[in-house]
Amino acid sequence: MTDYEQIFLSSGQEKQKLAIALKRFAEVSEPDWQNRYQSYLGSGRRLLIHSGDLERIRRLCSFASLTAPTLEQFIQEASVSGQTEILTFLLRLKKDSFGFHDREFSL
Repeated sequence: MTDYEQIFLSSGQEKQKLAIALKRFAEVSEPDWQNRYQSYLGSGRRLLIHSGDLERIRRLCSFASLTAPTLEQFIQEASVSGQTEILTFLLRLKKDSFGFHDREFSL
């Protein structure tokens, strides 16, 4: 167990845990730690949206896939919290990943 993992397990600071999980998720090769980080990042996305950290959200979405319902939740969260830049990114991600089958755009 590295210092990062020890801090991750013992820290009560969400920002510190989130920073470690984002950094280590792509670096670690042990399946147990990949699963721990992935699980934590799934719950940490909401915190990221509220923080307005678009770059971290982009990094997270590039290696941690989102299901359509989860993406909808985050789009709603970004809209409610007024994070326009993040909302735009998430809507583009939805368009590219799933499309807008629930909408008609005919003139």
